[in-house]
Amino acid sequence: MPERIVIKGRPEELEKAATEEAIERGEARSVVEEVEGRRVLRIRWITGKTSAGRLFGRYGKEGRPDFFRLLFGAIAGSLREQFGEEGEELFNKLRESREFKQSVSKLFEEMKNWFFNEIVPKYGIEPGDIFVITAEIEVDLETGRITWNKEKTSVIYWVRSDKLPEKCREIMGTVSGSEEVEKLRKMLEEKDKEIERLKKEIEELKRKLREREEELEEAEEEEIEEEEEEEEE
Repeated sequence: MPERIVIKGRPEELEKAATEEAIERGEARSVVEEVEGRRVLRIRWITGKTSAGRLFGRYGKEGRPDFFRLLFGAIAGSLREQFGEEGEELFNKLRESREFKQSVSKLFEEMKNWFFNEIVPKYGIEPGDIFVITAEIEVDLETGRITWNKEKTSVIYWVRSDKLPEKCREIMGTVSGSEEVEKLRKMLEEKDKEIERLKKEIEELKRKLREREEELEEAEEEEIEEEEEEEEE
């Protein structure tokens, strides 16, 4: 493994757990290192909450995949963080290079294939499901070439409420006899009880609403009758 000499930034920041804000909106943390005589920008890129259609398909902004907008934002923001105003000039220079353009297209195809061929079948992610990708990428500051560290890439995804019982039972079926399974079983039971309680509350509210509507109708009829009697007098 080639030696890495830190030039700017703190490598430990790249290993910290993502904050709630980073998961919600996205984030990029970076360091500048020297690797085999080359300056490299190493970025921990967090996409923020997204979906397959938005990130890789035509449901992103202006009908294009959000992947490119988010990637460019992560790189440009990291360069500004490390080099100030010079970072913007450097980004503009890099994005015009052939290596940058070719590696961006390659990165998109690699991550797209990885997501649909490995992640979707593994976790049963469906169209519209929400997830966050955390990936480590490197940008060669001399050539603009981008490389992706697949081994340091992970996915956080949200199980829809209608799929929660199924997912819990699936986990229980694959792992047995552990504390985690027991916790999941209890969570599922509590969830079912909560659903039943909410159903009863909703029915009670509906009943009270019907009664209130009937009372208002009766009061309105009485008021009309009183007005009619006054007019007759």
